[in-house]
Amino acid sequence: MQVGDLVTYMFQRTRWHKGLSVDVGLIVETGKWVGNCDVKVLWTAGDNAGITMKEKSHFLSLVDDYLTT
Repeated sequence: MQVGDLVTYMFQRTRWHKGLSVDVGLIVETGKWVGNCDVKVLWTAGDNAGITMKEKSHFLSLVDDYLTT
């Protein structure tokens, strides 16, 4: 994952395929932070809309052709 990638939580992939709402975010920074977090994500919806949060990339999934087709 790199800066500029769109991501969602891995566990929400099945919701995406069913056409249900999911959280989508934009990776704005990569690095290493406390708690093994390695990316900062700007979330676009839900309770965290407009907030940059540190996340672990292994819990995230890229929004790619697989999810959008």
